[in-house]
Amino acid sequence: MTFQLPPLGQLPHFDKQEYWDLIQDLGQEVTYLSVQLRDRDEQLSQALAQIASLQSELSRPEKTSENASLAPSQDHKRPVAPIVKKKHRLYERQGHQRVLPEAEVVWDCESQACEQCGADLAEAPRRLVGCQRVIDIPPIQAQVIELRRYERSCSCGHCQQDAYPKGYEEAHQHFGPRIHALISYFNGTHHVAHERLQNMMQAVFGVEISAGAIVNSLQRTRRYLHPLIETFLERIRQSRVVGSDETGLKLAGKRGWLWVVQTPELSYFAAVDSRAGQVLEDILIDASGIEVWCSDLYSAQLTVNTKRYAICNAHQLRDLQYAIDAGDTVFAPAMQQLLRHGLQLTKRRSQLDKHDYQLQVQQLKHSANWLNQLDVPHPDVLRLQKRFRKHFDAMWLFLEREDVPFDNNASERALRPATTHRKVIGCFRTDHGADAYAMYRSLEDTARKQNIPILDALHQVLGHSLHIA
Repeated sequence: MTFQLPPLGQLPHFDKQEYWDLIQDLGQEVTYLSVQLRDRDEQLSQALAQIASLQSELSRPEKTSENASLAPSQDHKRPVAPIVKKKHRLYERQGHQRVLPEAEVVWDCESQACEQCGADLAEAPRRLVGCQRVIDIPPIQAQVIELRRYERSCSCGHCQQDAYPKGYEEAHQHFGPRIHALISYFNGTHHVAHERLQNMMQAVFGVEISAGAIVNSLQRTRRYLHPLIETFLERIRQSRVVGSDETGLKLAGKRGWLWVVQTPELSYFAAVDSRAGQVLEDILIDASGIEVWCSDLYSAQLTVNTKRYAICNAHQLRDLQYAIDAGDTVFAPAMQQLLRHGLQLTKRRSQLDKHDYQLQVQQLKHSANWLNQLDVPHPDVLRLQKRFRKHFDAMWLFLEREDVPFDNNASERALRPATTHRKVIGCFRTDHGADAYAMYRSLEDTARKQNIPILDALHQVLGHSLHIA
């Protein structure tokens, strides 16, 4: 209730109690209005804070693949101006023609009768007027092979039974190792799902195979690969420099992870349901023999029991670029230039005198240390300076050791096909399916590093022993 007092000369006559009640009512009204005013002040303060926060967010640069750890596919597509093609003169650009191999089959394209009168041309003289070579594939037809083994008695009295070749020794086997290799190749390398794989095997090769048989084939390949992949892991554990990374995986209706530990010659993948550092402990068992561990700055990667760490400087360059986009003109440009100068310096390592190289390394580190102590009142700079001071040795270790890379791109490159597989296929329904894919990725990436065609590697593993240097 709101009270309005009349003019002073027109005040009615009240007794003391009525005046006292009126004063109390007015006091309650003042208290009520004070509370409302305080609430309005709080709402106004919150609104002003939200506006300031929005203004701050709007002033921050957008994160892209160039200034943050984002995939290029997540960048907003900007309109691109049409490219005006210039007309090249013949002497400015020379064309290239495919070099065809020697012909294995020759077809004579001969007419049997004259197009004009219909006369027989079989005995008429001829001269060559044209010739071209094309590459084609003969009709693809699967073969049914019958393998027979015999029993023979030696003069010494021993009765010997022949054995089936490796890859054909299983009882009630319906498909040979080459079909198993194709199934793993199409599914693991080209991300062909089971249903489409059934249709492909029927349409291209004339092989009828069920979805269950495809699953059994992938698991069979997994069993054959297991001993070989374990040797990969044993050799990685004995390596001096090892890189590692992880990516998300959809595993049996829950979130999983695909981990990779790799060297320039070998790769080992593991599909698990955890992203904790315990995964690396279970994979490596004892990493005390590893001298340098290369990874990003994810905390689980930095728990390995190794002598030294090397962090991925490609991530640092992108974070520095974000600080530049956010307005820093002092620290980030200079540190970015130092990192790039260090990378160029390692490329000229063999051309420089050892003493001169060490002198340049010391000067570069001294400059980086000075920049880390520089007082720059910028939030992104303060965050990066704190990080670079903490991981200073890991950041510049690539200058000291020739076998330590500047970045961890080898591990990220190894996981890229798995990311595509996740987007195309979806999820793995069982842990065994994910484990089979992890083993296939181990073989494929190792074969790629050693310049071995993946189909040849599969044929050797599923048919006879594979020897990898």
